[in-house]
Amino acid sequence: MNRSTFLKIALVSAAPVSAQNQRRVIELLDTTPLSQTKQISDAPVTRIMTIPPLITIRPMLMLTGFLGAGKTTLLRSLLRELTAREHLADVILNDRENALIDKEALKEEASTLEALTASCVCCDGVDELCQLALAASKSKHSSLLIEINGTADPIPLLETFTLLESEFCLRPRWLVCVIDSRHFGKRGQFDDLERVQFETASHYYLSHSSDLTEAQQLQLEENLKAINPQASRATATSLADSLSQAIQQNRGYTFAPKNPYQLRNSTPKIISHRPQASSRNDCQQLAHQFTGCRINFPHAVEPSRVKTWLQKLPNSVIRAKALVTLTDAPDSRFLYERVGQEVSPDPIQVPTVSNVPCAGLFIGPELQPEQILEITRSTLHPDCHFPTS
Repeated sequence: MNRSTFLKIALVSAAPVSAQNQRRVIELLDTTPLSQTKQISDAPVTRIMTIPPLITIRPMLMLTGFLGAGKTTLLRSLLRELTAREHLADVILNDRENALIDKEALKEEASTLEALTASCVCCDGVDELCQLALAASKSKHSSLLIEINGTADPIPLLETFTLLESEFCLRPRWLVCVIDSRHFGKRGQFDDLERVQFETASHYYLSHSSDLTEAQQLQLEENLKAINPQASRATATSLADSLSQAIQQNRGYTFAPKNPYQLRNSTPKIISHRPQASSRNDCQQLAHQFTGCRINFPHAVEPSRVKTWLQKLPNSVIRAKALVTLTDAPDSRFLYERVGQEVSPDPIQVPTVSNVPCAGLFIGPELQPEQILEITRSTLHPDCHFPTS
């Protein structure tokens, strides 16, 4: 009788256990090198029976940043970079009003794409996000990417993933803050919220940096280093390279931890600064000052009217997205955006086969939906209306 068979008999007969648990012990021994069987045989039988199923480790990257900073644009570039490296990613999108429009623009880039709509992941949406992440953790794809809505405080989410590490087994976990180079530190009453989003980041990405002079870029970099000296600047290419390296290191790395908390101590810590409790509460209150509304577009609209309409929207609209069908291209749909007072120069063409209706989404503090609807009807089309359900 060889040593492995002896250990199987000894362990199975050591205590009255069910046939299912006996099979679990035998399966464990069948996949365990002999050099490790003594350690297993010394462990209590009850401990062996509580070992969870084998877990696949995958990297996770979360994107945060203020409204309109360019998170979805970076996500789109990152997905293309990963595809070029033959890596498939699962994506979760969170939007304060409706994530389905962004989902439309990205659905041809991601392997799987889930939308978490009309909730904030730093409070009421965290449970649903965890359920989506738990489902994604069973995926055979190589990484998980999460885009957080532009008004969320990421700290509660980071804490949740740390506390539930043994359930998700997503590592390394990186938080990338997307910063609009033109507007950082110029948000008025929302400066503190944007600062908190960056304080917790492991990396940062600068959008619209070409709009700054070299001296302005250097000053911005100095300001950012003063807030979070541990964060490193990244691009879509460098993030894809880092994810690819992590994927290669994790490939085939599956295990059943004896202690469900053993991973916690080995997890890379990405929270470099922790704001004071009062500061966090203030920032969450700022985040919850934002509201959103949606207006449906039942008919195709004239292209020349879209940008005029976006420019006429009130200043209270900090972020606007519009998925529209144009009269000169009835078989296509286009995504237009406005950030602050700036309208994106070129719309993004998105697939037309979908049950997501053409609509406009508006986010900002103290929105007046009736005013927005009146502007929309007078500029785009008189049949525009609020959703009926």
